[in-house]
Amino acid sequence: MNYYLFIPFFIIVLFMLPIKFKVKFSCNLLNRNGAFGIFLFKKKLMHQRFWLKNGKILLQDENEVKTMEIEFDSKEVIFVDVFTKLIKNKTRLKELYLFYNVGLADAFSSAMFAGIINLACLILFTNLKNTRPTASMAVYDTVSYNRAVLEFAVKTHISISLFDVAYSFIICLIITNRIAKQKLEEKVKQGVKT
Repeated sequence: MNYYLFIPFFIIVLFMLPIKFKVKFSCNLLNRNGAFGIFLFKKKLMHQRFWLKNGKILLQDENEVKTMEIEFDSKEVIFVDVFTKLIKNKTRLKELYLFYNVGLADAFSSAMFAGIINLACLILFTNLKNTRPTASMAVYDTVSYNRAVLEFAVKTHISISLFDVAYSFIICLIITNRIAKQKLEEKVKQGVKT
């Protein structure tokens, strides 16, 4: 028996088996900053802080001092948008937890606003539960009655196969380059007209 045939078999099985990711995202909407992290088997792949200033995104790695500016119509933002659209239906949602802390410096307004957020979360989670019936979902809320605060955090567990990630990545590169080229041509046309 030829044992070398097991090598391609294990590679194919590795590409088809789902890999579990943990994604954490938190933001403070009043200060327009936050952080996000991606973990694979409890090992940190990426953890970055971000700020929204003057129509740009400032990114800072957790351990580094340098920052990076990204404009909203840049290639990176287009890539992330297209990649999330392509990979959305290929992922299997295991857990989704939403944490929030709201306060409008008035007890009555804060309670009403928290109720509206809870209602919106209930509608969102009901729609998600219809498409992902095995997912575990929960909302954890905190209401700060005497101070103005607006903080949100999301913790989720998803699984996806390496084949789906690689396929979506290649297709996303092609689509992103095409969209970036179209936007550049539009800017050139607008520059000629003016």
